[in-house]
Amino acid sequence: MSDELATRLPPHNRDAERGVIGGVLRDPDTLPDVQQLLRTENFYFDAHQKIYQALCDLSNEAQPLDIVLLHERLRRNKQIEDVGGASYLAELFDAVPTGANAEYHARLVRDAAMIRGLIHASTEIQRDAYDRTQSADELVAQAERKIMDIAKSSMVGETISLSDVIMEANARIDSRVGKENLAISGLPSGYVDLDNITAGLHNSELVIMAARPGIGKTAFALNVVRNIVTDGVAHGNAPVVLFFSLEMARIELAERLLCCQSRVDSHKVRKGHLNKDDIDKLMDAGDVLRQARLYIDDTPSRTMIQIGASARRLQKKHEREGGLKLVVIDYLQLIEPENRRDPRQEQVAQISRRLKFLARELNIPVIALAQVNRASEDRQDHKPRLSDLRESGSIEQDADTCMMLHRPGKFDGAQADNILEIIIAKQRNGPTGEITLTWMKEYNRYENYIADLGPGEGV
Repeated sequence: MSDELATRLPPHNRDAERGVIGGVLRDPDTLPDVQQLLRTENFYFDAHQKIYQALCDLSNEAQPLDIVLLHERLRRNKQIEDVGGASYLAELFDAVPTGANAEYHARLVRDAAMIRGLIHASTEIQRDAYDRTQSADELVAQAERKIMDIAKSSMVGETISLSDVIMEANARIDSRVGKENLAISGLPSGYVDLDNITAGLHNSELVIMAARPGIGKTAFALNVVRNIVTDGVAHGNAPVVLFFSLEMARIELAERLLCCQSRVDSHKVRKGHLNKDDIDKLMDAGDVLRQARLYIDDTPSRTMIQIGASARRLQKKHEREGGLKLVVIDYLQLIEPENRRDPRQEQVAQISRRLKFLARELNIPVIALAQVNRASEDRQDHKPRLSDLRESGSIEQDADTCMMLHRPGKFDGAQADNILEIIIAKQRNGPTGEITLTWMKEYNRYENYIADLGPGEGV
């Protein structure tokens, strides 16, 4: 750090701090609005911190907020001399003519506090990096956590009247009326029975797709994504979808999508045993998929901060075309925790909460794949339950919808192995139930199941 930076005062706004306190003394009704924005430590000057805290204490005790009672509270706290005495309190009262701008002044104080926080965090990050007592991964995680704490401190609460919320609800209901398919109010998954239960994938909702390894979580998620993007291409309004693959490489995902779209045997593609008809099908499938606005991030060891940053960047980039419509993460337990020293259960709980926050912040559905533990394999029917979600019950708590995937044929040789059961074990805004899909293993493709025709004949 240069000598100039070392001697420079941290950013602050003395006039704004005086304006906040003077505004509250002028109009005590402004304090609740100010408290939504400021904490005591956001003030730079110690005297202002003590005065603001005393005002908050008086308010919490339902005491009137006036200069006399404020003086008495500070005297009882043995802080009156620290803040400049009665004369400085009078000076603060006269600092502004009205309390009308107290909230505006509070925003200025908050902004200066955030910048001080960034400077302090960057200094600590630089110091820790030079010390080299921790690994690079630990330093990066620690830096992310410091920045995230500053971002959290800037979040502003908002209280909205029921009247305004009812108007929003009516507008959303009106937007659904007149659609061709009134049963689907969200983003269609492409599977009739699934959409009948869920009414599609809804904005601000976290959807968990969980199963044991090898059941087909990634394949199912890719099929949902393929249905969404290709339907958009067909109708000339391809949605923007972001797929985070923490387990598989992007080239593997692309091959799966090509085989799924073209109905060419994936084993033949892998071995290179393709005839002219297969190659033509793959070329046609590629022409369709290239028009899709599907983005794949296969960077391993992603943190929630990085996932959120990528999603926001894509949202901003496509803002004019309607923005990002869906985020898929494969899979939840592979997301890097912010603090590796925390118990694993707490790490997963923090990740699931961040996923829900991301869905609400961007106002889009977020699908997160998840693993379940071995408990289901010990049951007679082998079906997974919500309690089987690995490492944290908070996944179940934070999710709006939980889909448990089950292939009966994998555990019972007497049953056909081309059936996927999707158990809607939780749906916050709809019914639970089970649906069946046909699995076409050679294409990594799932299709609607038509019971009368039998497995493999779905469309």
